[in-house]
Amino acid sequence: MARPLLALACLALAACSEAPLDAAANVDLSRFQGKWYEIAKLPRPTQASCTGTTAFYTLRDGGLDLTSECHLDALDGPRRTMTARASIADGGDPAKLSLKVGGFSGDYFILEVGPTYDYALVGVPSRDYLWVLSRTPTLEPAKLDALVASAKDKKFDTARLEYTIQPR
Repeated sequence: MARPLLALACLALAACSEAPLDAAANVDLSRFQGKWYEIAKLPRPTQASCTGTTAFYTLRDGGLDLTSECHLDALDGPRRTMTARASIADGGDPAKLSLKVGGFSGDYFILEVGPTYDYALVGVPSRDYLWVLSRTPTLEPAKLDALVASAKDKKFDTARLEYTIQPR
């Protein structure tokens, strides 16, 4: 009897061992809207072969609409577009969004945003996916390094980051 209880306790502790993911404080979604360039990512399977990726956020009542666009295999490759709806999740924190894409939904957190909304770090609580975003196709190396370090501190596997080729 003790062995099954011990095994159950170990499983429960393992499931709880990942610290909750904190979102950015005081996010203003009206300032977050607009065009962002993807600088780096821990990609979703739907992002395979994507390059030149951009995201365009449009403010709507209770959240944001998102249109993501990339080119397959090369900057002049065929274009792939994805649309999603991000709603403010429970608790009313605008940095904690619930993203709905093609019948699926999941949490989508704004983890960090620049004081002038010129860069952002976005990820999911499971830490499986992460995006480094910028208002421009490139990001100053020191700022990129700081964002990667921040993601690592938040327990994202930054060794798996893929850097996105953007047009110059």
